[in-house]
Formats: sequence, structure tokens, C-alpha cells
Amino acid sequence: MKYCLYALLLIQSMAAAMEEPSTMNWKTLTLHITDIDLKRPGEIVVMVFQEDGFPKDHQKAIKKYSIDPLESHHQLSIQVPDGKFALKIHHDEDKSGTMTKNWTGIIPAEGVGFSSGAKVKFGPPSFKAAQMELPESGETNISIIYP
Repeated sequence: MKYCLYALLLIQSMAAAMEEPSTMNWKTLTLHITDIDLKRPGEIVVMVFQEDGFPKDHQKAIKKYSIDPLESHHQLSIQVPDGKFALKIHHDEDKSGTMTKNWTGIIPAEGVGFSSGAKVKFGPPSFKAAQMELPESGETNISIIYP
């Protein structure tokens, strides 16, 4: 009985800590994606994250948007949570849903960009480096960087 009560309390505290995307307050952000390499196939995937899962676990993105790379610059309106969030843009050339890496297993072999100018160094950027809130202008720019 004691273990059941403990498990119930643990589940309730985890549920309280994890806000469901459907209950969040959403705002509209105009996102400008620049420097898209049109010679590369695939799709551009925009992912909105809170800290959990950023930037590797694409399944934990709270919103995802996909566009065809038809122009070197795209502008789209996306929904972001009220508060802190981070954006990851991935040029998924092979449409695998994961970031393909080069021979090192660390460096991306596909184009990627992050909010707040965060960059890949000796691994992916932290949530803290990429986090942002909705700017007063309601707009932000992210350039895709290719290997």
C-alpha cells in the first residue's frame, strides 16, 4: 500500500511538472529561415522545444512544422509557448526524422540552425544557449548552417 501511494504521488508530481501542449498559452512568431541550400533534397523541419528533449529528441518537440526548400529564404508563422522555448531547424535531406552525423558521430552532416544564435561546437547547444521568449517585434531570424 505504501508503495502504491508513493507511486501515485510520483506520477502526480510528474504530471504537474509537465504541462501538456494543449493547455499552454500560445503566441504567434514570424520565423525567417535563411541560407537554405536549394541544391540539397529533403525538407526543412522546424521544431519548437521546451527544455525537455532539446535538441536531440525530436519526439519531445511540442510543435513541428515541415516545409519544402523551394527558396533560399522562407517566412512562416509558427505557434510558440508563452514563456521560454527554443527552436531547432533541421534540413532533413534524407527525410529520416533524425539528424544525420558525419564520420565523427558528433558533427551534423545536414544543415541545422538554432534560436538565439546557438551553434554546434563539441556537441549540440544547450537549451540555455538557445532559449528565447517571443520578441516584442514578434519576429526572429535563423540561418541554416551546413557542413
